[in-house]
Amino acid sequence: MVRRDLIGIEEQLLERYPELAARHAVARRAGAQEITAAIGRLDAAGETDAGTFVAQVSLVQRAALEGYAASVRGLLPEDEVARWITVRDALKLNAYDALLGDVDAPGAASLLDRLEAVPEDEATCGGQATLDQMLAAVEDKCTCGYASSRVVPKRTCYFCAHAITEAWNTEERRLLSGLPALREDLNQLFEALVERLAWIALNPEAEWSLVEHAGRKAARGVARLNRAARGQVVDGMLATWRELATEATHDYRPIARSAAKRWKRTGLGAARLSTLALPGNPEVKERMTKRAQTR
Repeated sequence: MVRRDLIGIEEQLLERYPELAARHAVARRAGAQEITAAIGRLDAAGETDAGTFVAQVSLVQRAALEGYAASVRGLLPEDEVARWITVRDALKLNAYDALLGDVDAPGAASLLDRLEAVPEDEATCGGQATLDQMLAAVEDKCTCGYASSRVVPKRTCYFCAHAITEAWNTEERRLLSGLPALREDLNQLFEALVERLAWIALNPEAEWSLVEHAGRKAARGVARLNRAARGQVVDGMLATWRELATEATHDYRPIARSAAKRWKRTGLGAARLSTLALPGNPEVKERMTKRAQTR
């Protein structure tokens, strides 16, 4: 059993109990705003350390979950809460999910999803959506102005940053579909990276420096593969990819921003690399679930 099972129950409850859904929406908005504010404080202090960023996001998540739990206490019938707790307690909570063990509040799992560095928000899910479509979907939530003005700020906000990296990754996948040999080599490299990041995330004693080391090692590997494939890449084909890469260097998340800033040295694969180490990355979470189930 995984977190998605718990979220499935929550979706049913949010549909059946409008007041629960309303308080959940308030908690989501407040949490997203607090993450934006925390990043603003880090920027003002000149703090760019990825570990500090992760710590700040974790603090916001904990405060948001605890505040939400207090706001919905007594709102649902006891049997509904008990059913949620039973499913929650059956989970093999990993490092990302550990906060769920501290609150008995249906809705907490989906709230945690919404407040991760990679937001699982339907309005910003990439799929086949273009950057214009994704930005239009989050224009009412945007706090940096980019979604409406398309003027790139010093730091893009929570939602615009995700839209840009989704568009960048989509363009990268399109380019690599025409470069099968490079794509296969990159996939093998990223497979090893995902496995390593999942192992780190499932070990509470692991230091953040291990994530940074894994990311730097992977970046060197991506650069090496791009140099070997240089003859296959026609310069003009990278125009859109480079434009999105430049916009990604304004990401509010220092983990993604740092990887994006290396795009000229790294080459194709930089987009995927920029999001893999982010808390909540879907690929890493899926691998964590598989590893946890086989323990």
